[in-house]
Amino acid sequence: MMNILCAHPELFIGSDICLREALRRLNDSAKKTLFLLDGTKLQGVLTDGDIRRWMLNGGTLDSPVTAAANFHPKFLFDTERGQAESRLTEYRIDAIPIVDENLNVLDVITRYSDIDPEAVRIRELGSADMPLLFEFFDQMAGDTRAMFNRNDINRIRAAEFFGGRGAVDQKHFAATVETATGEQIVGYVFLWDLKTRIPWLGVAVRESWKGRHLGRKLLDYAGSYAEAQGCGGVMLTSVPANIRAHSLYARMGYDYCGTYLDGEFLFIRRFAR
Repeated sequence: MMNILCAHPELFIGSDICLREALRRLNDSAKKTLFLLDGTKLQGVLTDGDIRRWMLNGGTLDSPVTAAANFHPKFLFDTERGQAESRLTEYRIDAIPIVDENLNVLDVITRYSDIDPEAVRIRELGSADMPLLFEFFDQMAGDTRAMFNRNDINRIRAAEFFGGRGAVDQKHFAATVETATGEQIVGYVFLWDLKTRIPWLGVAVRESWKGRHLGRKLLDYAGSYAEAQGCGGVMLTSVPANIRAHSLYARMGYDYCGTYLDGEFLFIRRFAR
């Protein structure tokens, strides 16, 4: 039991820390989920989505983790270990703890843990990839849809582009992996208005692949492409509650430039000349 806790200390927290510290640990570990323990006994789970919802409801980052944690976590008993893969898919989560009869944590199973992140390839999307892209949109959890695809705007614009009805000054790229059922999109990034000095950028990562540094890789890829086209930078917007993403943007050279017309935060990365 202690081996798993010692081998993966970044996954576990106690009730004695605040949400600000929990968010820092999520950022430092690049994990999407933290498990709340009492000693070695599973008490709850805390995700970046839980923190966002707490903030949207008026909470603060100085509150204890117990204020935002979910005290009905998904888990499997050791005798149910063989169900882990199907449960991860069913629940749309990326990690599930294995516990004994007293709820002591024995192991943590993650989805796609057998796929090497280095096996991911990034390529440009074409019209033949629309089914893959739409499957990617369909798997988005509510929080991701609200932040990346509100009112289906990005899905509609992609459909228009690949259907020959949208603006031509766009590029759409995907990070893909080969699975047992074929190629799957695990990350998506687009550039709009490439003819302008500073085009728009949007990025999203598959729910089960969050916390594996894929967002950073996609931002780097799209930024390098825009810079090679002679653009002066790229810009994006993000909802105020997406605190974890804001930290990533800052580390990657994006400057916070105020609030956009729709109330989202505006970030711009300027390329050196």
